[in-house]
Amino acid sequence: MMAFQTLLYDERDGIGYLTLNRPDKLNALSQTLMAEFREALEGIEANPDVRVLILTGAGRAFSAGFDIESEAGEADGGPLSVDGRRSRLKANIDTFLMVWNLSKPVIAAVNGYALGGACELVQICDVKIASERAMLGEPEIRLGFGAPLLMTPYSVNLAMAKELLLTGDMMDAYEAARIGMVNRVVPHDNLIAECERVATKIKNIPAIGIKTTKLSVNRALESAGFLSALNHNLELMTQFDTAETPEQEEFSRIRAEGGLRAALEWSRSRFPD
Repeated sequence: MMAFQTLLYDERDGIGYLTLNRPDKLNALSQTLMAEFREALEGIEANPDVRVLILTGAGRAFSAGFDIESEAGEADGGPLSVDGRRSRLKANIDTFLMVWNLSKPVIAAVNGYALGGACELVQICDVKIASERAMLGEPEIRLGFGAPLLMTPYSVNLAMAKELLLTGDMMDAYEAARIGMVNRVVPHDNLIAECERVATKIKNIPAIGIKTTKLSVNRALESAGFLSALNHNLELMTQFDTAETPEQEEFSRIRAEGGLRAALEWSRSRFPD
């Protein structure tokens, strides 16, 4: 059985259970977590006993998104260069694409907050089932970061994708289901049971049929330019994330003087809603 610092893993009756496990940090996607996530997916791909994967978060969040502290600089503590930022973004995209390319379907059990990069992670899963307590959105635009993957335009209609990505608004689970970001909403206490119900249906279908069907659907989207769009987004977000704007300078100043929490509070104060 795989053991990790920032993840929990279990498997029962052909179903893998992978839990993001940094509840004190709202399961923020640190570099350690992302590295372990890649390792876990490699192990799941190689394990013929696992037919389907359920992905969720520990505590009250699926994940609050990328860990701003771990994303801020290089290992030596210095700020990321443009090339360093691009490499970091590409590594994150490549990790998310492992979910896309996994031969076993991935069911997202969205148990709470799924924000920023975690909202993208939910969307790249094959089936998305949300608790009534879930909140989704990409508020990172308000902190001076861009959409890390650009999955939203492929999940929802163009009008909603632009509104969400241009405002940084969050939405509850019911609105996410209404616009097609998640499949449906269930009572919080029934979330895992509902995911297991769907997983049981999937694992009872011949594995080759599931593998080729997932691949066929993915190829349909890829033929419409999905992967090309991701590559373009990587370059644009590298420029965006490394640009110097008055807002980013003020955020950095407050962070240096008062810490990350103070900088986040300043950012939130600019959007009273």
